[in-house]
Amino acid sequence: MFHVSLLAIPEAGSSLLGAAELLASVGTAWESVVSGVKPQPVYKTCVVSESAEPLRFDRWSVKPDAAIDEVARTDAIFIPSLWIQPGETFTGRYREVKDWLIDRYHDGAIICAACTGVQLLAETGLLNGEVATTHWAYADGLRSNHPEIDLHPDKILVESGVGRRLITSGGHATWYDLVLHLIGRTKDKQAAVQAAKFFLLQWHTDGQSPYSAFSENLLHGDALVRQAQEWLRTHHSHPNPVAAVEALVRIPPRSFKRRFKQATGLSPLEYVQHLRIDCAKTLLEEGALSVDAISWKVGYEDVAFFSRLFKRITGLTPSAYRRKFSLPVSFSTARA
Repeated sequence: MFHVSLLAIPEAGSSLLGAAELLASVGTAWESVVSGVKPQPVYKTCVVSESAEPLRFDRWSVKPDAAIDEVARTDAIFIPSLWIQPGETFTGRYREVKDWLIDRYHDGAIICAACTGVQLLAETGLLNGEVATTHWAYADGLRSNHPEIDLHPDKILVESGVGRRLITSGGHATWYDLVLHLIGRTKDKQAAVQAAKFFLLQWHTDGQSPYSAFSENLLHGDALVRQAQEWLRTHHSHPNPVAAVEALVRIPPRSFKRRFKQATGLSPLEYVQHLRIDCAKTLLEEGALSVDAISWKVGYEDVAFFSRLFKRITGLTPSAYRRKFSLPVSFSTARA
């Protein structure tokens, strides 16, 4: 059987158990319930940790099947999402775990890192010079700590490394995209589809952009830029907010634009666009205003331009975004 090691460390999230369950279902669940054939497990899963001692998390615990030094060979390793802060590193921690990951990769194992688990994989150096993704809210921290990684936080899944054996995924729920991908790659596409059907799982085909929120950088230390940001936050629908804020700060426009981009990473115009689109997203999620009305409300009289800008930033049209994120009115059972 194909051997998958599931890495458990104290910061591990519930995807550790979810991945184990999903892999265990391959060759068993669909066969038992739907096709009625004899179950034949495809994957042997093994929860591994620095030691075989039980690990207790905030609300649950797990008893590892083996310590990492007992697992010299494995076909694949799954690093779950981790409960860590943006920008947090594992410097000085889990040295044996990181060495084990490096050794198993050089032995030919596939390494799958979900969500914030990518941060641990990054500290092995295996992703240096490679393409990767991670949770959109943790991308800036990972990019700052590991600028040598070619990070694409808009992506759901990214394969890289020798033989495409380093696979990273985005936000937390993409752990099952990652596991389904592993199933399709190491078993076959039909097995992945059957697992998705059995557990009612859908692939996140729209990428991470529709889910991400605009994060204002307010920790840059430039008081003048901070003043401009605070004004724009409450006046972004102004007919000409960039000119208005330039008049407010009273420095030459070219100097202001240079300082603003240096501090925030965006030009004043790009910053306003992100503020407006973030406001539009909230209006689409919570209310019944038409797209035209929302466009005007956030500051765009040209609805066609607003729609193009919205899709460029989020990956979806305003109408598609509303369909995706509006809560269903009712989950009541249909009656014949």
